[in-house]
Amino acid sequence: MFENVREDIPRGARWHDVPVVRRVFGEKGVQVAAVVLSGPLQAVLLYRAQAWLRARRVPILPNICHRLTMLLAAVSIGDFANIGPGLLMAHGNVVIDGHVRIGPLCTISPFVTVGLDTGGPDSSIAGPTIGRNVFIGTGAKLLGPIRVGDNARIGANAVVLTDVPDNCTAVGVPARVLEHDGALGPVKKPGHAGE
Repeated sequence: MFENVREDIPRGARWHDVPVVRRVFGEKGVQVAAVVLSGPLQAVLLYRAQAWLRARRVPILPNICHRLTMLLAAVSIGDFANIGPGLLMAHGNVVIDGHVRIGPLCTISPFVTVGLDTGGPDSSIAGPTIGRNVFIGTGAKLLGPIRVGDNARIGANAVVLTDVPDNCTAVGVPARVLEHDGALGPVKKPGHAGE
């Protein structure tokens, strides 16, 4: 838990940077200000406490942490979520539920749902597995036991129901995958070698 927090706080502080605080108090002051003032960063830190307490079978306190994340930033992170270090939630209003794995250094925009696909007869609590350094745009829905590769980008309001390979972008409803020339590079043009 604590190694994850060491990544979460600096990343959250960079996002919620206040130049006046940095000028007067330096980097540590910016980090303290982000922890005190940023509801989404507080939600991530409370999730870390919730997971740590639940792993040690402490009663009631994990539920209190979960309720606080909902109050502070309208964030609901389920008990079975496994989130890597450096998670950045820019503005809150996020639901993460089911057996979800999120890799390190991911960014989740507001109004995102990452979780279960309960629409069919084969419904289970298996959720998405998300790689490292993935960006999920505003309003996106990632549902079911899918895999989102490293350095992938999910467009705003995309509904992702199938796997997204490494270094690709998923856009639309239902999402279609666009390949890139390299990690976070430009989209491949028709006629490129390898197509």
